[in-house]
Amino acid sequence: MGESNGQLPRGIRVDRIGEHVHLAHTPHVNWLLYAGPDGVTLVDSGYLGQRDLLVASLDAVGCRPDDVDAVLVTHAHADHLGGAAWLADTFGTPVHADAAELPNLHRDVLEQVGPGDVVGNAWRPGVLSWALAITPLLRGRADLGIDRATVLPELGGVVDVPGRPRVLRVAGHTSGHVAFDFADAGVLAAGDALVTRHRTSPAAGPQLLPSMFQHDLEWARESLEHLGASDSRTLVPGHGEPWIGPASAAVDVALAAGAAW
Repeated sequence: MGESNGQLPRGIRVDRIGEHVHLAHTPHVNWLLYAGPDGVTLVDSGYLGQRDLLVASLDAVGCRPDDVDAVLVTHAHADHLGGAAWLADTFGTPVHADAAELPNLHRDVLEQVGPGDVVGNAWRPGVLSWALAITPLLRGRADLGIDRATVLPELGGVVDVPGRPRVLRVAGHTSGHVAFDFADAGVLAAGDALVTRHRTSPAAGPQLLPSMFQHDLEWARESLEHLGASDSRTLVPGHGEPWIGPASAAVDVALAAGAAW
């Protein structure tokens, strides 16, 4: 690992949120970086078209792309998978995902919002502007997948990667959605199990994503109890700002708020 040049391009912010844990925050999606004495782990990785921002975020914490020991995938949507696919193809970086998420990861199925969903909801404020904003970031590869991945341990198991996070299964957004609890650092990476902001909704604070993004909304709601079991005091969503406080409180707020539509 090298030294950071201390400069970041526009469109990204990198914050230290726990011991050796940093949040890369962009207007479109977040990812998490663990950079400790035991190595480097990335949780999610942004869109394919955000590769330069991913590299910049690694540089900000003193790392290069080839320093990444593993990428943990909360779920295999295009906005969380682009950098993982690039790292795997370019450097052979191991990618880890839940067994139930492998069909999405391989693109045998695609539990992801599609053009028909966008057209059907284009009348809703924010949907069309969101779709137009992310289109260049897809670089023509909304179906981007990864051929091989290491299967994550069972619920509550520890992943044998730097940071040694614990797996929490929070399916519903996709069939194999998981969260990663970096208990030693007090940081919970929640993916899209709940978010605190999304461009398709005016609401702020813990909430479920709108229904068009959910594979099974009721399943997603029921799965939140697994997030609430975490003792970590910083919850990092896939979209929006971190929640500081008990994860159970974020879950309570999200369940009360529900999905925007």
